[in-house]
Amino acid sequence: MSWTIAVGVKQVPDDDEVGIDPDTGRLDRASAPAVMNPPDRDALEAALTIRDQVGGEVIAVTMGPPNAKTVLEQAVAMGCDDAVLVTDRAFAGSDTWPTSLTLARTAEALEADVVVCGEETTDSSTGQVPPGIAAHNGWAQLTYVEGVDARPEEDRLAARRDVEGGHELVAADLPVVVAVAYGEFDTRPAGLHRKIYAENDFEPTQWTAEDLEIKEEVGLDVSPTSVGGMETVDPVDRRGEVVDDIDDLAEVLTEVNA
Repeated sequence: MSWTIAVGVKQVPDDDEVGIDPDTGRLDRASAPAVMNPPDRDALEAALTIRDQVGGEVIAVTMGPPNAKTVLEQAVAMGCDDAVLVTDRAFAGSDTWPTSLTLARTAEALEADVVVCGEETTDSSTGQVPPGIAAHNGWAQLTYVEGVDARPEEDRLAARRDVEGGHELVAADLPVVVAVAYGEFDTRPAGLHRKIYAENDFEPTQWTAEDLEIKEEVGLDVSPTSVGGMETVDPVDRRGEVVDDIDDLAEVLTEVNA
């Protein structure tokens, strides 16, 4: 038995250069170049690892404007078998609730056995989308995953999860959503032939909100998240003092805490 593995990737502004619009409180996406969300590279490697273990296909999925197909080309270059671009003006302004619904419906349409995502995105850092996908579909979920072990004979996926002070091994029945811990997977390099194919010949499948039958359930009007306000916090004055030995340090700390 082979599995269909969907992996979520997202185009985000480069966090080294992005700014915030002071009037809206939202990221000024035009102020920085777009890149693949760094945690999604771990998700890609986890998805490809599962395929190595059990066979099947890995399908990259992104929700975004037409130019977001760039991250899908990168995913295909890195080894994904196919890709889907979910794009529609109806999605504009969607927060994590309609976004996770959209990806959940996409996973259903793909008949995915496993959905793999990075633990969060650098443009919002909520970590809500992977659990949201699982909740919308009523699927199992594995979070903070730092290792995967496919068990096709059991129709289960086992994962090593990061927990405080160590790790634990947890297995879940398929279908399952996996949120991968950032920095835990060494991403394999993209091969030259795959890069050439992705950049010159590959075209992703495109789906709209209407295709997924969710046109009235996405967009700004059904997104409850709002920015209440922004203010710049003045830095706190910090006292610094260099001492020569431990006795002097103890004396200074005693004075400060007196």
